Amino acid sequence: MKRLALPTILLVSGALSASGCVYKMNIQQGNYLVPDSVSQLKEGMTRSQVRFLLGTPMVPDAFDESRWDYYYFFNSQKNKKPLKRRLTVFFADDKVARYENQGVPTQADLDQLERDLRRAIADNQAKKKKGKSGSATPAAPAPASGAATPSEEQQKAPDPVPPSAPAPAPAGTPSGPT
Repeated sequence: MKRLALPTILLVSGALSASGCVYKMNIQQGNYLVPDSVSQLKEGMTRSQVRFLLGTPMVPDAFDESRWDYYYFFNSQKNKKPLKRRLTVFFADDKVARYENQGVPTQADLDQLERDLRRAIADNQAKKKKGKSGSATPAAPAPASGAATPSEEQQKAPDPVPPSAPAPAPAGTPSGPT
């Protein structure tokens, strides 16, 4: 009986310690959409313009040709929940009628994130300076979350496609009806 106890204990402890060292591979599937491209998507664009801008949808809908779904899925060992994003483009008369964005970031989202990050860094540096000097110098009040400072307005990039002008045809696209 004692001869089996030691090998059994070693086997169980080895199995338990090895189970925590399993490598889990990152899984990325679907269409990864660039925020700049998603920002350029406008109503009234043709199918060929959308295909040029976003690419061909990974999973075409065989039953409804008036709808394109761009899915993106990313699962990692570091994330508890997988990242799921979807952009659905609806067509009427071969032109974009509307689109639904569920989690796909746009350039405006990234710009806002960058502004928030800069504001947080500035606030953090002001707190450190206040703590080192020992004097309580009042920091400049942060602007309201909805208000933009002049420097932020200057940094804001113009919209690549003005709302009043029709979307230009991508290079290599035939100019006639598709």
